[in-house]
Amino acid sequence: MIRTWILMTMERINRIYSILFVLAAFLLNACSDDSLNDATESQLVPLTISATTISSTRTALDEDGTTVLWQEGDQIAVYDYKTTKHNFSSSIGTDGHTKFSGKITAKSQYFAAIYPYTLASENATSNSELTATLPSTQYAVEGNFPECSVNESTTVCNISVTKGERNLDGSPAVVTFHNVGQLLRFSIPSYATDQISSIQFTAPTAVAGKLNINYSSDSPDVSIASTESKVITLLPPRRSSTFSTGTYYIVTAPVSLSGFSMSFTAGSNTYSLSSNSTFGGTAGRIYNLGSVDLVNTPSVTAAHVYEDGVLQGTKINVTNAPIEGKAWAVTIKNSSNNTVRTLSGTDNLSSPETDASWPYLPTGTYTVSYTYTTSNGKSITKSLPNLSITEKPKFSVDFSAYTSYSYVTGDGVTQSITEANKLSNNKIYAPTLTLTGISSRILGNSNYKFTLTPSGFSSSLKSSANGNYVYNDVTVTDWKAYDLSVSVAFDGVTKSAGKTVYITGLPYTATPPKNSGDHAWSVVQGGGKIDWNSGNVALGEGGTTTADPTIKSPEFYLPNGSMNVLVKAEGTLHTRQVLIYYRETLTMYVGSTSIWSQESPQKSTTPASFAQEVNTAFSSGSNYLRFSVGARTELSGYARITSVDIRYR
Repeated sequence: MIRTWILMTMERINRIYSILFVLAAFLLNACSDDSLNDATESQLVPLTISATTISSTRTALDEDGTTVLWQEGDQIAVYDYKTTKHNFSSSIGTDGHTKFSGKITAKSQYFAAIYPYTLASENATSNSELTATLPSTQYAVEGNFPECSVNESTTVCNISVTKGERNLDGSPAVVTFHNVGQLLRFSIPSYATDQISSIQFTAPTAVAGKLNINYSSDSPDVSIASTESKVITLLPPRRSSTFSTGTYYIVTAPVSLSGFSMSFTAGSNTYSLSSNSTFGGTAGRIYNLGSVDLVNTPSVTAAHVYEDGVLQGTKINVTNAPIEGKAWAVTIKNSSNNTVRTLSGTDNLSSPETDASWPYLPTGTYTVSYTYTTSNGKSITKSLPNLSITEKPKFSVDFSAYTSYSYVTGDGVTQSITEANKLSNNKIYAPTLTLTGISSRILGNSNYKFTLTPSGFSSSLKSSANGNYVYNDVTVTDWKAYDLSVSVAFDGVTKSAGKTVYITGLPYTATPPKNSGDHAWSVVQGGGKIDWNSGNVALGEGGTTTADPTIKSPEFYLPNGSMNVLVKAEGTLHTRQVLIYYRETLTMYVGSTSIWSQESPQKSTTPASFAQEVNTAFSSGSNYLRFSVGARTELSGYARITSVDIRYR
């Protein structure tokens, strides 16, 4: 991969050679006066250029990667006043000085020079208008300038220019060479060298070809026509068919580059790298492209899998293996740094939705790393861009609960009066949230959190299995309609379901009726002759009253405005004897309607028991029972009610 661009803010690697041009004025015609006025148009004079160098070994980058050195045999092109090209070649003396020797037209006072000779044009427009050709095919030299071939001649692909004035008195002319190209530096690590046979650098603008060099000022200004080559091909070092590990350079025209691409040919594979960074535009500078890694960049995708509408989990596919046919592995971690998937194999990898630990990957951001082994046995671990999962899970919920009344109507249960009368009159049974659309392997996995929030009731979970969240039965006080619901939140999705259930107060049993506590009976009239005993409620037994002693049951809740019921009352009827027998009648009402009555025994003080069942119905406004006797005096007969039972029918 191309790493972060680093603009090397170092000294320009302008070929700064402090070169002394020493004019050895040996005229071919043996004249002793080297006068421009006396010289002919075709007369040539010898010219020796003496340069001091740091090292006498090479025209190359020094070990620091920035200093340029001369090398034995370097050739430069010198242009005289007629802009004719002359070849000067170098030799290195025992004093460490490099000498360039050649001949120049004797009438020339000013001259210009280009290195290397083979890349310079045959003629110049003037000493300030030069041209040279930067080849679009370059041959790599590890740690050094690339080489170029021109007419079967090999030279260094590093163009530099200078200009100067020939001193007629033989004193040295001091000149400075300036590099006109810019260097792009990159390195190939040991694990990325498998059979790389060529590298192609492609820019959005021309980077190689004919360079136009304007040298009218102190430093040259370089331009290149847009029709020149946008592509430079870097081939392996000469006598090599592939690249080896090391640092390499490409020479381009000094243009600003807004992005680039590089392709690497390795056997039958081509690897492409690209960048959108903007850099370059300064001659003589090195721009570091970093280290390249010639492997494929894997691609990771994630998709939730549903079967028959049920979420099974998340399938991971990883394509574009780093090295085809070689083993590699991928590790995916969540934001808590938990490993949620590991994949390994060759070529494309896949992790199914049936993974035991993390079958489902919730929405979020995951880090992805992969490890592969190069052909030389080196293990490499790298990171991929984060995997973002945004797909929300799809599921549905339902809610159920039942009361005794549910069996009357068959609401969520099988209709059965018998079952209705077996249940308590103040309980909501088995409030249950049923979640469907998610596999049990997810529902029962502790790695996932399902948050349930009940509404309309308070209870704890009794059990949870296979998506059925069953709450403990709920005991209530009021006889009314209850709106119940439960919401469940999972991975950013909240679903709610609810139901209305009814507490009617049935089946009802009072043994005996009481005037205290929840749903107490009350006195309608004649309270002075009503006694609330522990085993019965006595109507008319003691005291006096001006109204018939009458009691009333609590009102029952009727969801539909009416309800068929079976009423059963038990107790005793008593006749009082004081000279004569005083009898009384007990009457049972639904609302204001009499549904049963019975008189106390005739001419007997022995109590008469009763256990009366009456089929009747409650209706709106008549949703309660009343019991009344006509005993108002101390001599009256009376009744004792020991139990009242009301059931659905």
